[in-house]
Amino acid sequence: MTMPGSLLLIFVLAGTPAPDTVRASSVKIHEVLGGPAGYIDLHNTGAATIDIGGWSVQACTGAAAPVELATMPAGTEIPAGEHFLITGQGFGGTVQQLVVEAIVGDGEMLLDRRGARIDSVGWAPSSPCRENQAAVSCPGFAQARDAVSRDTDNNKTDFGCILPID
Repeated sequence: MTMPGSLLLIFVLAGTPAPDTVRASSVKIHEVLGGPAGYIDLHNTGAATIDIGGWSVQACTGAAAPVELATMPAGTEIPAGEHFLITGQGFGGTVQQLVVEAIVGDGEMLLDRRGARIDSVGWAPSSPCRENQAAVSCPGFAQARDAVSRDTDNNKTDFGCILPID
C-alpha cells in the first residue's frame, strides 16, 4: 500500500467508533416492556428530526453477545420530541411502527448504523446491556425513564416501574 493510501486507511479507521463506544445522541430508549405483547419506545429528545434508518436494537439474552432484535428500515425518522415504537406481535395498542416477534432478553441496546452504542438498558446485574447499575426488575410492569427521558448513564437511577402502555 502506498503512503497516501496508508494514511487514508488510518483516518477512516480512526473515525469509526468501537461497538462498545457510547455516542452522544438525542435518541433514548424511553420505555421497555418484555414479551410477545411488549414494546420498546424510542424517544427523540432533541430539537431536530433524527434519521434512524439502519440503526438496530440488540437484545441481551444471556448469550456471549447480544442478538439482533430489529433493524430500522432505510428512511425511518423520529421527529423532534416524538417517539418510535417497536412492538412484539402480541402488542394490542394502536401504534405499531415496527413489529418483531417478541421483546426478549434482560436488556436492550440501541446501535447506530456504524454499530456504535447510542443507549441501552439492562435489568439484570450481569446484563451487557446495562449502563452502570442495572435497572430494578419490574415483573408485570414496564421500565421507563421520566417524561424528558433523563439519562445519567446509570440504569438504576434512570428507570422506574410503570404501568405499560396500551
